[in-house]
Amino acid sequence: MISTIVLMISLLLIILIAAVVGRAIIKKQQIIGRPPIPVFFFLLAKTLVLVNLTFLLLKGLNLNVYRLFVPLEFIDIVALAFLIIGTVILFLSTIKLNKDLVFGLSSSKTHQLQTNGIYSISRHPFYLGFIFILFSSCLFNPHYLNVPAFIGAWIIHHFIMIKEEQFLSSQYGEEYRQYTKRVNRYITF
Repeated sequence: MISTIVLMISLLLIILIAAVVGRAIIKKQQIIGRPPIPVFFFLLAKTLVLVNLTFLLLKGLNLNVYRLFVPLEFIDIVALAFLIIGTVILFLSTIKLNKDLVFGLSSSKTHQLQTNGIYSISRHPFYLGFIFILFSSCLFNPHYLNVPAFIGAWIIHHFIMIKEEQFLSSQYGEEYRQYTKRVNRYITF
């Protein structure tokens, strides 16, 4: 049952990513921006994300892989909760960003600062959603490649967030600085 739900969500994530990229290509919108950190680390972060998503898909396909330990059923339920919450956050932030979704720093002057909706809870809900999804992958499959990939992806994306915040501060000035006083980087309660 859990594997079936994980498979459906994994396929939904693949469709979401393909739709975002496909839409940008069709509308000739920028989808890849200037990396905010050195290119090697930017690409490494995206590769580590793919490692985690691969392990998530393996769980969905009910393919057993070597794990450091076999999680209890309770852990699978917690992992499923993280996966569902992360997918909802990712989906909401993707909808909110719409044409402003760019992987890296945008050179477009038409982008708007997002501060309401899901962005009133987190300054980086897109990353937050992915962090939840990748964490669920580690809970489902605590593999010696999956866990370090998650830790590496999170650390590098944390630095990406910091650099993006510096960029946004230079682009939007006081408006952005006031926003950062109201909303935390990850979650605001």
